[in-house]
Amino acid sequence: MYKRELGLSLIELMISITLGIVLMTGVVQIFLSSKSVFSSQQGLSRIQETGRLGVEFLARDLRMAAYYGCYRPNPNMPGGELQNGTMVISGLHGNFAEGVRGYNSIASLPGGAAALGASISPLTKGTANLVIIRSVNAAGLPISKANDLNGVYAYTPGPADKNGCVEGMCNNSAVIVSDCFKARVYKVAIAPSVTGNEVYLRHNAGWGGGVIATENFMAGEVAAINTNIYFLAKGVSGQPSLWQKTNTEAPVELLEGIEQMRITYSTSENETYRLANALAAADWNKVNSIRIELVARSADNNLVDSPQPYTLGGVTITPTPDAGVVDRYLRQVFTSTIGIRSRATNIQ
Repeated sequence: MYKRELGLSLIELMISITLGIVLMTGVVQIFLSSKSVFSSQQGLSRIQETGRLGVEFLARDLRMAAYYGCYRPNPNMPGGELQNGTMVISGLHGNFAEGVRGYNSIASLPGGAAALGASISPLTKGTANLVIIRSVNAAGLPISKANDLNGVYAYTPGPADKNGCVEGMCNNSAVIVSDCFKARVYKVAIAPSVTGNEVYLRHNAGWGGGVIATENFMAGEVAAINTNIYFLAKGVSGQPSLWQKTNTEAPVELLEGIEQMRITYSTSENETYRLANALAAADWNKVNSIRIELVARSADNNLVDSPQPYTLGGVTITPTPDAGVVDRYLRQVFTSTIGIRSRATNIQ
């Protein structure tokens, strides 16, 4: 009598394999779905962080545009503008009477990309406006006694730093001295000289601007005056990025993923927000409000199933294929309107 054989039949084995495949397919599908959701959420979080930071960087400096201490130039009064405003320290770091100036692109900037002082790759696709912002440091040094023929005296809380600078004021840098009634911009001729709690900021060349060198500043403050330029160019990784250039320093890549920047301006005489090329030269001293629109995109081109339309400047844009590759980037538009504080209460 034969013993009964134990095990699975071929049919049972095939059924088991089929059930296993079905279960594994479900597990894999759940995994891929979870990974897709995670990638989308991570991409969206990064976009939101990039957009918020971009708006914050621009808004911080735009609010301070044309800030010259307590002195507020009146653009409608002949001779009331900031004196010596056409003095150039280096390249775009000059014309300090113009607190803000925009350009539609780097190509329209005087000197083009070379004026930014580095080998950059400007963005040419889409809207890539550029803005130049000039203002003083938030905190200056109080005048300690009347100026002499060659410079200004001010109180300082400490000695010069390792670069020979005092509160951002260095040899060959631009500074402004003001007392609420008048102001003068000049170039520091030598490294600031500190004696005790007093610093001497020498100019040698006089004040300029058609006023005599002996004009006195008995009180008020002196502060460094800066030029900040924001523009779009390719980043180190090849992604579109927001860049910043300060004074004569080399440009710095701030944020990767800013693909487009649209900036429009409103003046005291025309409340309509217009692009830079729609403003006349005389309008820039009257700009009192600025609207910025930033388009931030994901780093990866696989976060949406089809091209994602977005609205910029009131126009709906649907991305087109680039070099035959379908655009599947995730995008978000960030908009903010900023008032220039120093021009909020000017008499017009």
